[in-house]
Amino acid sequence: MAMRRSASGLEERLVKLLFIKHHDVDTTLRNLSRLLNAPYSTVRDVVYRLEAEGVVKAIRLGREHLIKLKDLSKTLELGYLTEDFVAENFGHVTPLLARKDGVYLSDELYITLPFRTKRHEAFTRLIELDLKARENMDPHLARLGEWPRLSLLFYRVVLVPEDENRLQWIRGVGLESLGYYEPAYGFFTFLLYVLKKMTALSWEEAYCKATQLIKEYVRETRSGNSIIEKIIDNIIENMKGICVES
Repeated sequence: MAMRRSASGLEERLVKLLFIKHHDVDTTLRNLSRLLNAPYSTVRDVVYRLEAEGVVKAIRLGREHLIKLKDLSKTLELGYLTEDFVAENFGHVTPLLARKDGVYLSDELYITLPFRTKRHEAFTRLIELDLKARENMDPHLARLGEWPRLSLLFYRVVLVPEDENRLQWIRGVGLESLGYYEPAYGFFTFLLYVLKKMTALSWEEAYCKATQLIKEYVRETRSGNSIIEKIIDNIIENMKGICVES
């Protein structure tokens, strides 16, 4: 699909601004017009075009409409953002378990990052074992399926109550806490717990082993390469900073 560009490159400027301001709640048409120093009607028409392409969406908030990015893959595919820009500013779109001005900062945009995975053998084995387990399960619970049966367990595992350090940070960046760390912390905590419980490793050794396992799982489920995959690799390598290579 050919991308329609204005002579001023206003589409690219608007998309970059929405990327940087992903966690803000002031991206109304009127404010975008002011920030971009462009006529209101021009910005409105650009938003209409981007909305038709599936790049942005309008969210009703009170008497205003907030303009938000909808799909990062499309922004790259259509040339509104470059891979280098996404890599350098990646932190602006990571999910936060927090609110700003009463609006939940969700991870809907985050999951449109352009990378693909393949299913791991472990998942196939899990499904086989899960179906086998249902044969001896209470019929009602068996019909419910995995998600309803394990949802409370899942949240117990991934939602870790915040501490004072987290609360101070959230307040310091002008956000309202929802009372928990992001689920990624909880997932890693559970992996750390399992390794510590099942082995004679110290906490630090278990941390290093958990990081190594994540690295291996990412490698085994990778399907192609992209700038996002490079970011993931860099994140894992930096997580291993306290670990001594064997």
